[in-house]
Parts: sequence; structure tokens; C-alpha cells
Amino acid sequence: MISHSRLQRVFFCAAALAVGTLAGPAVSHRHVNDDGTTTSWYPHECCHDGDCRPVATVTRTEQGFWLTTVDGQTVLVGRNQLRRSSKDMRWHICMGPPDVVSHVPVITCIFAPVGT
Repeated sequence: MISHSRLQRVFFCAAALAVGTLAGPAVSHRHVNDDGTTTSWYPHECCHDGDCRPVATVTRTEQGFWLTTVDGQTVLVGRNQLRRSSKDMRWHICMGPPDVVSHVPVITCIFAPVGT
């Protein structure tokens, strides 16, 4: 007969192995563009659950840039808002769910072509 403490250790080890196997590595999000090309370099800290997307149009204003994503979301990005360098010389934006009070999407990362 197996002792209670030994059974607990076996159960704990099996549970830890299952969690470690299911968790997997933190990989970046992969976005398939309309033309069939992919964007797979979004960092996990920006993307979380697939909230990064390429920008279709950029309109410069006094306040900053209006960015419209390929799926139709439009957001204003301030002139001095922190931006990262884009790896494909295109604009990209990562947005989380809208803020509960303002209903404005929360921007987690912005990628801009160098020099913009």
C-alpha cells in the first residue's frame, strides 16, 4: 500500500509536469496580412493575446498621428508617445481592451518606421 505522503508527492510531481508541458514558451504573436505575408516579430509583452496589428493608414495632425489598423480600428497616437522601431518599416500598433471609463483602447506598444 502506498503511503499518503508518497501519494501526495507523486500527484504533485505529475501536476507540475503537466503545467510545465502545457505552459510552453512565451512566443510572439503571428499576424497574417491581407496580402498573405506574415508579421511574426511582435514581442510578447506588447501582444499578449493577439492584440497587435499592422496599420493601413497614417494621418499626421498637430496632435500626432491617427492610425487606422488593417481591421478598421482608429486611434490617435500623440507626437511624443513612446514608439519602438518597426522591423519591416511599416507602422504597427498593439492595443488592449478599451478603458472602462473612457472606452478608449489601451495602447500597449507602437511600432514606427525609423525616422517618423
